[in-house]
Amino acid sequence: MSSTLPTLDILVSTIDGGILSVPDMLLEPIPGVRYVISMQQTEAIFAGQIPPVLESRKDVSLHLLQGRGLSLNRNNAMAHSTADICLLADADNRYSLQQIDRLRRLWAESPHTDILTFRAATHDGKPLHPYPAPYICSVEISFRRESVVGKGIIFDSRFGLGSPSLAAGEEDIFLCDCRRAGLRLDSTDETLVSTGALSTAGAFASAPKLQLTKGAVFRYMYGPLRALWLSLKESGWYLVHERRNPFPILSNMIKGIWILQ
Repeated sequence: MSSTLPTLDILVSTIDGGILSVPDMLLEPIPGVRYVISMQQTEAIFAGQIPPVLESRKDVSLHLLQGRGLSLNRNNAMAHSTADICLLADADNRYSLQQIDRLRRLWAESPHTDILTFRAATHDGKPLHPYPAPYICSVEISFRRESVVGKGIIFDSRFGLGSPSLAAGEEDIFLCDCRRAGLRLDSTDETLVSTGALSTAGAFASAPKLQLTKGAVFRYMYGPLRALWLSLKESGWYLVHERRNPFPILSNMIKGIWILQ
């Protein structure tokens, strides 16, 4: 592998027993590539379940964090990163040597890019969600560490799995902050990861917490008035296309707008 390729930290966020899956995502050691693992613990017992390989491999660093909150977990991994490029990851992600090499080469060819997003697939090879899509999942994001950390950008702990009320949306807020900071976002239509996770987008209509979250995301990104208009459009779509009662959806989205004031 060329020495001109940027170094890469794969930032793995996991919690409790999820640490048992991390060895399955490790490739053979690659010069210039590290795994920076942030493991949240809700009980002390899980510290004794860390697989020995994670402590013996020189290309793996493990950092424990008490409590819950995916955004806090990602921030912990970011805080311990040192590479040129960071790649957001979960314990159920799987990469091939070719995918990692391709990602690094794309970055080597993109000296002016700050954020590079790509496509993801399920483990059986299906697209994670329809492409092109109006949203991006966390595991589809890589970024130039100096650009993001240099601007002081982190994940907003009010959003994301494990937060008190806003159960998703952390990647939307992160990318919004990157754009507001003047960072350049580029994308590729290449698939560079497979994952066992499911996008939350398909569950929106029957998940009040996701509806609440979307209202809050709209408020953060666009302000209260446009957030209200977008919430009306979003809930109305379900009336027109799925014959659902739009009012519970709209009510929850408005609550999300209110929460973020």
